[in-house]
Amino acid sequence: MEREQHPKKDDIASRLINRFLRRSSRRTKSTASNAAVEQEPTVPEASASTAPPPPQPPQQPQTSTADDDTTTTSPPVRDTTPVIQWTDIQQERARALFAKYGLTLEPNEWMTPRNLEVRRVDKPIRMRVRRTCHRCQTTFGPEKVCVNCHHVRCKQCPRYPPARTKEEKEARALAKMSSEAAADNSKEHKHDPLTLPSRSGGQDLTYKDIKQRVRRTCHRCQTLFPGISTQCENCGHDRCKICPRDPLKLDKYPDGYPDDEDPPPERPIRVWKKPRMRVRYFCHKCETIYVPGEPICSNCGQEKGPETRRYPPKKEKPSIDPDLLRRVQERLGAMRVNEGDDT
Repeated sequence: MEREQHPKKDDIASRLINRFLRRSSRRTKSTASNAAVEQEPTVPEASASTAPPPPQPPQQPQTSTADDDTTTTSPPVRDTTPVIQWTDIQQERARALFAKYGLTLEPNEWMTPRNLEVRRVDKPIRMRVRRTCHRCQTTFGPEKVCVNCHHVRCKQCPRYPPARTKEEKEARALAKMSSEAAADNSKEHKHDPLTLPSRSGGQDLTYKDIKQRVRRTCHRCQTLFPGISTQCENCGHDRCKICPRDPLKLDKYPDGYPDDEDPPPERPIRVWKKPRMRVRYFCHKCETIYVPGEPICSNCGQEKGPETRRYPPKKEKPSIDPDLLRRVQERLGAMRVNEGDDT
């Protein structure tokens, strides 16, 4: 039975605390007015019971015999009435209310302890902006109308501090982003490295992330660049954008890899072509060379025609030998005769 009564007592205690706090919050505003109302009737009663005091004769000015340099000062009167806090009054009322129902009020149940470890809230520094009338140099108040000349605030009225430009805003935003990124990187938790004791008793083995080895080859002599060197040991060529990389990473570096120089200008590859001869035309009247692309002679005005001499002359097709043609026809006829006999 005692175990069942404890939760009931706790429920009653919580209800009483809530009820008392509601009443105390409602009575806070009415306590001052009630005290004033109680003190007001005492004034007329005292005036009615007691007769008005007789008039006092005028007091003569007192002459001070002390020197003018010394002055008498009376000590200040101190109020010795004890100061009672409102929280103590509420606590006494709550204890009386709990005692009425046979309950006890613990100090920790009456008021929750304060959180002394309150974090400080950092807020950006705000600067007050002042606007000055450009006519009478009077500072504007909360309104947009000048108090002195009644001028309505316009864009010509100077502003202090001056407004930031677009470049300053962009630089400020970039600085803020970089600081936030640095703060995020600093917040990243660095895990302790995984170690494995060495079998030979030497330095412990430390686990490291897997990294892919990158190889660069000279495009001239096909020699690997040693380590992080950028100069070929064989031909002395500086690593450029043409030197192949294994593995490739063209999606991230389509125009060459970092720290690579521009490729040097190389001699073009020679290609064999059939020799061509320049053709010239001579006028058949004055033997003047025609200008390339013009059909009229620049000396005599003669047009280019079939009589115009060409150098070198066109190659003539060789004529067919009649004896050779006759022999070929005889052979073809003999072949036809043989085919007819076989059938």
